[in-house]
Amino acid sequence: MPTRPPHYLRVADDIARRINSGEYPPGHQLPSVSEIGEIYNVARSTAYRAIRELHQRNLIYGQQGQGVFVAEAE
Repeated sequence: MPTRPPHYLRVADDIARRINSGEYPPGHQLPSVSEIGEIYNVARSTAYRAIRELHQRNLIYGQQGQGVFVAEAE
């Protein structure tokens, strides 16, 4: 039986799907790490890893003191 991806990848993949579908358009502010944890029922550390993964995929960017936002498509 195939193994499921780690929780943080499942969260990142779902948010990426929302970005790619236009549900979260460029410039849209994502929920906070705490809110992502609540939405997906995962620990804050898992939500933070998902955000880092999305940043590595160049799908989002952070603004100090402002939050995390959807990046323009490359």
